[in-house]
Amino acid sequence: MYKLLALDMDGTLLNSDKMITPQTMAAIRQLMRAGVNVTIASGRFPASVWLHAREVGMNFPLVALNGAVTIDADTGHLLDGTPLLPEDALTLLDLAETAGAYIHFYGFNVLYVRELNDMNRRWPLHNVVVRANRELNEVNYRDQTMLIRVEDVGGDYRKFIRSTGDPIYKAAVICHDQTAREQLYQALEQQGRYQLSRTGSLRFDVNAAGVTKRGALERLCAAHDIPAREVAAAGDYDNDLDMLQWAGLGIAMGNAEPHVKERAAVVTGSNREDGVAEAIHRHLLLKATS
Repeated sequence: MYKLLALDMDGTLLNSDKMITPQTMAAIRQLMRAGVNVTIASGRFPASVWLHAREVGMNFPLVALNGAVTIDADTGHLLDGTPLLPEDALTLLDLAETAGAYIHFYGFNVLYVRELNDMNRRWPLHNVVVRANRELNEVNYRDQTMLIRVEDVGGDYRKFIRSTGDPIYKAAVICHDQTAREQLYQALEQQGRYQLSRTGSLRFDVNAAGVTKRGALERLCAAHDIPAREVAAAGDYDNDLDMLQWAGLGIAMGNAEPHVKERAAVVTGSNREDGVAEAIHRHLLLKATS
């Protein structure tokens, strides 16, 4: 019997419209009623993770920013965090700028940007619990977007990094030039000071070395006396790989990258086909109720 199901968000828990479908919601709630804990392990902001967990009714600690922070499912407050060291953030910035890449930094529910633009102003809106009957705009979702702040650092990241007393938990690097992007990725890998994870075709995330979804889940499971063999995890991308291979049951979504499917124990339907609900009914509920 599994005691915990850990779910990635984008491409897994959420469908292509960034929504939790009624079928997936019902399956998760049925699993929790059967006595299995369910949590989220995502690269997203803590507030976004918490809002979606609250929507479902999850009560197990949550993982955000690729494992850099764990948060209380009831309050959304920080339980534990591992930030980037300031000197490592500065080295990352130097290398990214040399490669001509765009970069921004994440604090706890704050996005630090060099300057505000139309794209990053809308970042909080891309992290809300989307309602089918509510148009996605700032007015309709103000109660959620107010939990995430976008802060203009005044054009000088170096001055900000040196002076801020607030932790920086993650950086996102976006580069449209494939060659430059891969060279930057390799240069950062060689530094040995970062945990890198590809999160899209044009971008990758950077955390402190050793920070992963798996690591955060391991700590939470140790605190709750749950061995890895009693954990199921579902995901679709590179930042899910460690988690899927560590868990007793690693579930790749049907829309997952081919190399993720190859390393998972089972493959379920895509996020457009309620793959999470399918996996729950096929692999978890029978064991939980038997």
